[in-house]
Amino acid sequence: MDDEFTQELGHRIRELRELQKRPLEEVAQEADIHRTTLGKIERGDREPSLSIALRIADALNVTVTELVNPDSFRTPQKEHVIDDADIYENVPFDGKAVLRGIEEAYENLDTIDFAFRRRGADPLAEQFDEYSALSTVLGEFFATGVASGSDGVYEVNAGDFPDLISTGATDDVPGIEIKVAMETYMPKGHLPKPGMYIAIRYVLADRDKNYQCGERKDTAWIWEVRMGKIEADQFNKSDTEGDSGKTATFSAEALWNFDCVYLDPDLIPYSRYKDKEALSKVQGQSTH
Repeated sequence: MDDEFTQELGHRIRELRELQKRPLEEVAQEADIHRTTLGKIERGDREPSLSIALRIADALNVTVTELVNPDSFRTPQKEHVIDDADIYENVPFDGKAVLRGIEEAYENLDTIDFAFRRRGADPLAEQFDEYSALSTVLGEFFATGVASGSDGVYEVNAGDFPDLISTGATDDVPGIEIKVAMETYMPKGHLPKPGMYIAIRYVLADRDKNYQCGERKDTAWIWEVRMGKIEADQFNKSDTEGDSGKTATFSAEALWNFDCVYLDPDLIPYSRYKDKEALSKVQGQSTH
C-alpha cells in the first residue's frame, strides 16, 4: 500500500470514529486490535491488513468500501428499481431483494479490489483473460444478495441448476437461474433450459461511474436487470468454435419480453437509443 493511501485511510478511520464520538479504545476493542495499533493506523504510520481493515469497518458500522473511499464506492440507486413489474406476481420477493443482490455484488467486488489495490495490483476486472469469468463472479455475488434479501425463502444452489432454490419455508417457490452478460450481449448458457431467469447486464466504467459507450474500463456497473420465464425454443443455439463449445443464447425477443426490474439510465450502452420511444423499448416499464 502506498504512503498516500495509508495516510488517507488513517485519516478516514479517525474522521469516522470522531464523527461517532467514540474513544479510540472502544473502537480498538470492538475491532479486536490493540489501541496503539489503531492509533498508528489513524496517524498513517501503519498499513492495516485486509482482515484488520474489515474488523475496523465492522466496529465503525460501515463497509470496507465506505472506509476506503467514501466518494467512489459503488452503490445501486433505489430510484432505479422498478417495483411495479408484473413479474413480482410470480416470485415471492420484490424489488428490495433485487437491490440487495446488486448491493452484495458491488460490496464484494469492491472488497476484492481493495485487496488488490493494497498490493499495488490492478482491479479484479483486469485480472481475467476472459470477461466471462468476471460475469460468473458477479452473478454468484448477486445470487447471494437476492437470497439474503428474500426473507428466508431462497438459498443459493451452489454449483448446480438453478442458481436460486427454495429453502422449503414457502410452498410453490420457482427455481431461478441467473445469467450475466456484458453491454448489449444476450445472456447465454450451455443448454437451452426453460424456466424462470434473472438476466443481468453490465458495463465497464471507471470507479466514479464515468462511462463511454464502446470503452471498457476497470469497474463493473450493472445497467440492467430483467426477470421472466423462457421456453426452450426461445434460445438461439450456437456451435461457435472457441465459445466454450455449444452454447444457448437468449433470443432478443425473449429478453425484451422479460420485465425490467432495475435500470440505470446513465449507463445504457445502446448508443443509438437517444429518444424516449427507443428508451422505453430498452426499459420495458417506467422508473419512478
